[in-house]
Amino acid sequence: MQSAGEPIPWSFTDSPGVLMWMWATEHFVVRIQGTEVSVESESLDGLPGGRRLVRSYHWNLSDRVRLQQGVPRLLIEGNSSTFDQAENLIREHIGKCYDRSLGYRRFAGSHTFTFQLSTGENVDVSSLIGTQCTVTVLMAGGARRTVVGDLEVIGYRWLVTSADGSFEIVPEHVVAITNRSAIAEQARAVVHIETYSGVGRMYREDPRAGCTGRVGFMQGTVDHAGAGRCPLHEVGIPDHLLN
Repeated sequence: MQSAGEPIPWSFTDSPGVLMWMWATEHFVVRIQGTEVSVESESLDGLPGGRRLVRSYHWNLSDRVRLQQGVPRLLIEGNSSTFDQAENLIREHIGKCYDRSLGYRRFAGSHTFTFQLSTGENVDVSSLIGTQCTVTVLMAGGARRTVVGDLEVIGYRWLVTSADGSFEIVPEHVVAITNRSAIAEQARAVVHIETYSGVGRMYREDPRAGCTGRVGFMQGTVDHAGAGRCPLHEVGIPDHLLN
């Protein structure tokens, strides 16, 4: 579950047909504008007359550090169907655009480190920062490349660093990211995905007749560490992955 962060100190104005929320600092100014429509007494949608209805919310973030022709420079904008959606997008872009030393990340919460992958999944990578991760990236033409290294987040991009060098990755091109070892990832590719835990030679099942493993330290798992090849769980796995 995402952490929203501290409440944004909005300045609110209400004028006919338009609701405006604004937050201005020395570094940026953000606005959410709600477009209001009137609801007639005999409206087709069945809403009672006189009820206030906002059809959409337009939001934008403008930079005051580098002005454009003397006015704040527009960085990003968009439209949302609800105020909460607009506010969360603002939290995300504030967290990713501005250095943490400026103190705005307390408003961004986990949105700073949440990214949408190529699969459409939204992933909070805050717990993975500084750990060795395995990142699968979708390349041009549909090919996939796996990169292993320590993860760092720089704005809207990831930096994965290993002994082979540093790789800058666009999260929207990522198929999957885990902090399992490369060996565990190889094993996962050749075993039954629903049972392999991703840790060593541990599987999410209870020991049963014919299994060479023993009860794992996690409930509902069986661990094969130090045992011979299991004829139930490890059929077809290369020998070097069992060491």
